Amino acid sequence: MIFSKQLLPSVLNRIQSTELGPIGINIAQEKMHLLQLEKKKNTIRIRAKASVPYPANRAELLSSTAEFSLFIHKILKTWPFKENDIVSCLPNKGTKIINLSYQMQTGMSEDEAVVNGVMNCLDGNQSEYVIDYLPIRTENKNSATRTALVAVAKREAVTSYLELFARANLSVGALDIGPAALRRLVAASDSSDEFPLVLLMNFGREKSYLTVIDGRRLIMDRELDFGENRLIHQLSRLLDLREDQALRILTQYGLWKSDPGADQNLQDKAQEILSSVAEILHPVFLEFIDNVNKTLIYTASMLHGKSVQQIYLLGSVARYPGADAFLEQMLSLPVSVMDPFSLFEASNSDGKPLSPDITAGDALATGLALRGFSNG
Repeated sequence: MIFSKQLLPSVLNRIQSTELGPIGINIAQEKMHLLQLEKKKNTIRIRAKASVPYPANRAELLSSTAEFSLFIHKILKTWPFKENDIVSCLPNKGTKIINLSYQMQTGMSEDEAVVNGVMNCLDGNQSEYVIDYLPIRTENKNSATRTALVAVAKREAVTSYLELFARANLSVGALDIGPAALRRLVAASDSSDEFPLVLLMNFGREKSYLTVIDGRRLIMDRELDFGENRLIHQLSRLLDLREDQALRILTQYGLWKSDPGADQNLQDKAQEILSSVAEILHPVFLEFIDNVNKTLIYTASMLHGKSVQQIYLLGSVARYPGADAFLEQMLSLPVSVMDPFSLFEASNSDGKPLSPDITAGDALATGLALRGFSNG
């Protein structure tokens, strides 16, 4: 991994030889998410987990070394985190993900071929960027045309981010890529070791991301102009509601009209609301579903007809009641919400139960923390 080779001290071997994993830290838009795993009697469990809102906004926190250090150390002291080894990733928009097709030429290493290919997509000089990539394995190993998922970040941004942790006396074992961390989480969820072909849908406010994972391999990561705000806007416009009221309806009632016989306490008014929400948002989802179907077709073509077997949901839309059933009906594929906390036993040493409101930030922090217990 180029991030690790060029800029980062390697502490992973030391981490992996102990029973304690690194602290996965995801600096999301509104909260900092931290999670640490430990292994006891061959069972991986959650040692500590925290999701803490910023005292001001994220940009102000990251611009002040002193404030950042005070904030993060208060969290580490409040919850039972141990040691100072961490794995993190650049905050969103700090890293550009490119699905790259590149050519191998005689006498050229794969690193050189990837760098040459990705610089054709960027402005500026190579020295301005830090480049990391995950090769996507093809069936024809002799083909000169290859593909990789490439992460690109400004060198200055990477250096500043690492210095922020260093000045807080935290040791960065690796600066990871978000899709790679989520791949680790999906692999951990497969208790049967069958490693099916999986599509992960991660819904944000303005953007959503489709990540295809084949066993332990990351196949593609695609950004879409579709997010929670579009749903809220459409609902508030057609029902003549404030946007906060529309959001409250989505989080309370969800997307899927339940079977009245399945819940005798479901009132007629709730059923009417559910029906209205589904009717209004179904057309909004059609464009998104069209992009999902294109991704499914592309994946099948890449993998010689192999089809996605499972879809997992993360992020804002995943928290709406019935979101999995709603999308399953539209896609005719098994859909379920990814719950990273259900994969591990939870330590009660701090007396604080894990929050049932699972976010994409929690999932990413878990995937980062898993780096201490995996090879990728």
